[in-house]
Amino acid sequence: MPISQEALFKIALNLEDPWYITTIDFSAEGKQLDIHVDFKTGSKFPCAKCGKTSCSVHDTIERTWRHLNFFQFKTYIHCRVPRTTCEDCGVKQSKVPWARKGSGFTLLMDSMIVLMSQHMTVTAIAEMIDEHDTRIWRVLEYYVAEARCNEDFSEVRSVGVDETSRAKGHKYVSVFIDLDKSRVIHVCEGKDASTIESFKNGFRAA
Repeated sequence: MPISQEALFKIALNLEDPWYITTIDFSAEGKQLDIHVDFKTGSKFPCAKCGKTSCSVHDTIERTWRHLNFFQFKTYIHCRVPRTTCEDCGVKQSKVPWARKGSGFTLLMDSMIVLMSQHMTVTAIAEMIDEHDTRIWRVLEYYVAEARCNEDFSEVRSVGVDETSRAKGHKYVSVFIDLDKSRVIHVCEGKDASTIESFKNGFRAA
């Protein structure tokens, strides 16, 4: 029995019950693929805040996320995201398995942006995926902050600092390095005494 395109894309997106694909719209002229996702009637979801299971759906909110391109075509996922009623937390928007809360990109799109940022400028990434650079910066800022929260500087004993010009007009960036492990532990704009204060605050917070 041949597999439907909806079932095929459900597998590709790694969707599990109660999520399923309702329709797939492809526009060759608009160079865009739109995938519409929904959940089965009567489904219950965990509370996004406390994790309590089997919370009933209060209402839904229409959301859209940019996904990885399908060949050269922009791809978007559309879904009515449920808001659940929790006895302890009230009404909360449910988490979806393909994107983090508050993001306009899917997790796979996030991953590609982070990977590309290790080898390309944000401007180049924005041009390549046809998105505004501010959206790219938001993704990077989120994951940098998350990574910083998991840093442990308790064993740092020797720190070196250097400065480099990042653009014409004498705009400088100061880089602080753990000399024992040869790793960057702080980066900030400027080269004056304020950079030391910036490093100190970041070091204490880690």
